[in-house]
Amino acid sequence: MNTTTIPRGLTPQEAASELQSGISTALTATDTVSATRLSDLTLVHKARLSQLTRSVKAATAQYGEASSQAAKAQAAVTAEHNIVARVELVKRRTALTAPTVSANGWAVWGLVHDTNSKPLRGYCVFLVDEQKNYQSEYGFAYTDESGAFTINFAGAATAAGQTKATVPTVFLSITNAKAQQVFIGSKALSLTIGSALYVDTALPVGAPPLGDIPQEIQRTAVPPPRSV
Repeated sequence: MNTTTIPRGLTPQEAASELQSGISTALTATDTVSATRLSDLTLVHKARLSQLTRSVKAATAQYGEASSQAAKAQAAVTAEHNIVARVELVKRRTALTAPTVSANGWAVWGLVHDTNSKPLRGYCVFLVDEQKNYQSEYGFAYTDESGAFTINFAGAATAAGQTKATVPTVFLSITNAKAQQVFIGSKALSLTIGSALYVDTALPVGAPPLGDIPQEIQRTAVPPPRSV
C-alpha cells in the first residue's frame, strides 16, 4: 500500500535555534554579503514553507483533519511562517540607515510592526512624559511602508542662541492609522546625547485601542493623506 511521506517539521526550539544561527551567520558578513545571505535564507525557508504546506494537505487527506499527523504538520507550517516573518523583519532592519545626529541632539528611530512581523504603515510615533503628556518640542513621525520612523531632535536653543545638551525622560507612544492610541512605552527611552537610539516595537494583532488621546495628539496624529 502506498503511503504519503510527511516531512518532519522543526520543533519550536529547533526552529528558533536554526533561525538565530542563520541570521547570526548572515549578519557577521559585510553589508552587501549580509543582504545576500539574508535573501538566500528567506528563499530557503519559503521553499520549506511551501513543502510543509503541501504536507498538511497530504496528512489531512491520508489521516484526516483531526489526526495527530495533520496537527503536527500544521504546527510545522506555523513555525515556518514565524521564521519567514522574522527573517523578513531582520532584512527590513538591515536595510535601514541610522540617522545623522547633531552633537547636542539625539534621535529615536526604528520599526513598528505587529507580532506577525508585518510592517505597520501610517502609524504616528511621538514622545510623552511620565504623565503621558505629549512632548511637542520633539515632534513626531509617521511610519513608512516598511514600518520605519525617525524622530531627530537637534537640541534646544538657549537665549544666547546656543544649544544645550539635555536628555529628557520620555516614553514612546504610538497611534494607529485611525489616530487611536495603541501603544505607550512602560520604560523611559535610554537616550544619549549625540547618538541615535534604535527601537523595535511589536504591536499585538487585533489588540483594541488603549483609549482616547488628548486633543493635541488627535490633531497631530491624524493620518497623512495618501498620494493618489
